[in-house]
Parts: sequence; C-alpha cells; structure tokens
Amino acid sequence: MPSRAPAVMVSSTFYDLRQIRADLTTFIVDDLGYVPLLSELNSFPVDPDAATIENCRRRVEEDADILVLIVGGRYGSVDSKSARSVTNLEYLTARAKGIPVYAFVEKKVLAVVPVWRQNPDANFTGIVDDPRVLHFIDQVRSVDQVWTHEFETAQEIIDTLRMQLAYLMTEGLSWRQQLRQRSRESRILERLKSESLRLALERPLAWEYRLFSQVLADEVENWCDLKRDYQLGVVLGLGEYLALEDFHPWMQARMAELKRTVAAAVTLVNEVAPQAFGPLGTHGDPETIVFVARRIGDVYRHLLEWAQMVRRAAVDERLTAVVTELAGFADGIIGQIESLGPRVLAGIDEALAQPSSEGVKVLHVTLELAIPNVERFQQALDQALLDLGLSYDA
Repeated sequence: MPSRAPAVMVSSTFYDLRQIRADLTTFIVDDLGYVPLLSELNSFPVDPDAATIENCRRRVEEDADILVLIVGGRYGSVDSKSARSVTNLEYLTARAKGIPVYAFVEKKVLAVVPVWRQNPDANFTGIVDDPRVLHFIDQVRSVDQVWTHEFETAQEIIDTLRMQLAYLMTEGLSWRQQLRQRSRESRILERLKSESLRLALERPLAWEYRLFSQVLADEVENWCDLKRDYQLGVVLGLGEYLALEDFHPWMQARMAELKRTVAAAVTLVNEVAPQAFGPLGTHGDPETIVFVARRIGDVYRHLLEWAQMVRRAAVDERLTAVVTELAGFADGIIGQIESLGPRVLAGIDEALAQPSSEGVKVLHVTLELAIPNVERFQQALDQALLDLGLSYDA
C-alpha cells in the first residue's frame, strides 16, 4: 500500500494559465494535503540527463496518481519527434497509465469546437494560437469520451475538483471495503491490474467472461517484449548443437512438448473455464477465473519460449528449413490465444444484443487449436531427407 499522499499532475500550458496553476497549487497543498506536480515548482522532480518534454512525461508515468488537464487557447511547446504538445503527451501518458483524468477547457475555446468541426479550415486565431488545440479537445471529448468541464476562473476548477475528488474517495473506500469483505479472494484480486480489478469488484453483466478476457489480455501484454523478439526473429541465448543422428529424437521431443502445451490450453478453456464461470443462473468463482486466465497466459509465454528454443538449435544447414517450419508450429496457436479474449468479448456483446424470449442468454467459450503449416513442414523435412540421403518417419 502507498505510504504517501496522492500526487496530482497539473497539465496545461504555462504562460497563459500561470495564475490558474498557482491557485491550483495552493488548493492541492493547503486544502487537500496532496503532492502537487507542476513543472514550475522547485519540488518538481527533474532528471538532468533527460530533455524537458521527457521529464514531464516521466512525472506522469512514474509519479502521478491523478491528472488535471487544463486546456486554454495555446497549444504550447511541441515535441519534435511526435509533433504533439507537451500537454498532449502528458494526457496520453495518463490515459495509458490508467489514472483518473479530470479535464477542463476554457469556456470561450470550448464554444468554437462545434464550429471548427463543421469548418476545420476556418480562421480561429482570435481564439486559439493553433488549430491543433481544437483537434486535441475534440480527441479528448469525442474520441476518448473523457468528461470535460468548462471554466472561466480557477475557482470553478477548484470547486469541481473538490466534488470530483470526494466522489473518487468514496469509490476508493467502497472498493477497499469490498476487498476486505471478500477475504478469500483478496490475495488474488489485489494482484490484478486496474480494469480487471474493477470487473472483479463491480461485477457488471456477464462479468465472469469479461474478467476472464481482461485478465488474459493483461497476461498477453506482460509478454509483449518476448512476442516482439519472436516476430522480429531476435534469438538470444545459448542453443543446442545437434549432430545428424540426434536431430530426429530432438525433433520428436519438441513436438511432444508442443502437444502437451496445446492440450493444457484446450483443457483449461474447454473444461476448467466452464466450471469457473459456474452453472447457468449462478455466479462464477473469480479466483478460479483469474487462475484459468493466468494459466493460459503461461501457455502463451511457454509457446513463445518453445519457438525461440527451437530456433536456437544449431543444425546442419540442410536442416535449417525444417527447424524454421518446426518453430512456426507455434504461430497459429499464439495468434489464437491472443484473439481469444477479444473473441469472448465480441460473443458477449452479440449475445446481449440478441432478443431472447426466455430472458436467458448463453455464451459458449471453446478453444480449438490447429497447426497451420504442417504441409510446409513435411515438405521441408522431405527435402532435407533427400539432401541428406536419409529416411525416417516424422
């Protein structure tokens, strides 16, 4: 548990909103007792080896618990790499981190957004210094659907924040109480990421399937670097040297290992997951749902590691194509596991959208894993055997 007060990042341009930022600092420190994160403060953590824009982004990523976004008529400093303003980058970092974002837009600027949307090539220099300000506001409101508040004075922002942060406190206390009441589940739930934890606690309609899908997505995301190595063909670490006489038993051992891994995934989805979801008309077991999703995540990781292990094998050059196709056995299975969570969510939405005369909607989750390149593998093996003047059953 954190042993410090919440840190509030105020994200805005500086010169035009200097007084508002100063008033908010007083509110954050004196009224709330929170930690203010504003770049003009001496307490703002700075890495002397990082550029100004990178320092601001890091403060959101590493320190901020809440982001207060304030948009006026200036776009502000622009990052040369992304062509986005500092405020824009801070906002995107907060969204990616999943922290609460409270957005405020100056009233006169907000008023011209509908006009700009109808005629984006018009001249709005009397209101904003760069039309990208209006595009950014539209992104926040219409695309990201973040609730925005209009303001003319700092006091309006302070009054709104006082109420919104009180609501946030109430929500946090409610979640804390729910975790305490579910003591058997608390250990595993406390390890969940934000969206998965929300689903486990709030339990919306079809929460069992949503929780399963989200936890599985989180597990897949945990291994994104390993997946990237796999996609790019980056193979690191020591590998086995295989003499010709050792290749066949090695290949059979790798295929047997792959079959066991695939069988484990099928069992988890087709047999264990339905038990975790519970019989029709009853609630599922969140602890088992999380366990199943994480175990499938382990299968996903093992498949990536298995393929990389196969690639590391040092073999006669006439067997290189065989090794390549053998490692490719994991391709389709990896993709099917990645798509399982989104497929389940799509099934939920489709089932809920369909009318049901009995008021009961049933969703069946199954997994059928297939190896797509068996024919190419056999062709590579046949060619290698021909080149080597050998023959044996694959």
